[in-house]
Amino acid sequence: MAEVRVTGTEDEIELIARSFGVAPRMQRRRDGLMAGYFEVQTPKIICLDLETTGPNPVEDEIVAIAIVDWAGNVIHEGRYGPSRKELWQAASEVNGVAPNNQIDLPSFFDDQVKIRETLCGTDEVIVYNAPRVMRFLEYNDASTSSGTRVTDAMYEYCHWLGKANHDSNCLAQIELADAAARIGYAWKNSPHGTVTNALACLAVQKWIEGRQRKNTKISEYRA
Repeated sequence: MAEVRVTGTEDEIELIARSFGVAPRMQRRRDGLMAGYFEVQTPKIICLDLETTGPNPVEDEIVAIAIVDWAGNVIHEGRYGPSRKELWQAASEVNGVAPNNQIDLPSFFDDQVKIRETLCGTDEVIVYNAPRVMRFLEYNDASTSSGTRVTDAMYEYCHWLGKANHDSNCLAQIELADAAARIGYAWKNSPHGTVTNALACLAVQKWIEGRQRKNTKISEYRA
């Protein structure tokens, strides 16, 4: 459970509390406004990153995955040997996962059930470039359940950037490294590892939500 703190009028606090399906505890502040407190079930949120042999889920395969929770704890990290592809030079230049480092590794499908259960047991999955990532997971029967919210941190960042620059057309793809640099995120180790990518993606999403919270009266929403 997480405690939510709200300031405003009694009606405003009641409205916010009802949106969570709970009743607030309230007390009057010195400035005349009310302070409301209520507990809500903390949503289970994860962030994940994939490395693949290429961009096409039909022809290419998942060679690495990392899943972290909202606090940045690693839930799952796996590296896999592809069964169909022996060379993927173009992807290796991007993600640093070379074929000679994947020899004798287990198959992605050894972890398929665990990964699928992890994704289906969450309220929200955050990824960078969601369409590409979700296509790979869906093709490999490891996707989220229909009730899980999928948040594309790349889209959210581009949308914020467009609003900040007053440019509604600023919704092009922006590399994770560029977004991380813009928010001042310090990479740890290699910027192309799945864990470090997942943590960077999480940092970008938290940064965006921090900017959004400045326009609300809710001071705490996620623990």
